[in-house]
Amino acid sequence: MAIKLAEHTNGAHIYMRVMLDSKRIEEIDVYFRADGEHIVTSADYAPANHPAGLRDEIIRAYRELY
Repeated sequence: MAIKLAEHTNGAHIYMRVMLDSKRIEEIDVYFRADGEHIVTSADYAPANHPAGLRDEIIRAYRELY
């Protein structure tokens, strides 16, 4: 199970830093907008440098921990 390292909530924005099962430390920003959730993860930056499925793993950890 992932471990929450930090969480900051500011209105319609949630930031979370998590340690995944693989011991990778990753970040996620979730924005709640009128058209639904907008999610940005640390895997979205330079995706070629990240393992396949990392974005989904970060989002899954966020949903477990929030």
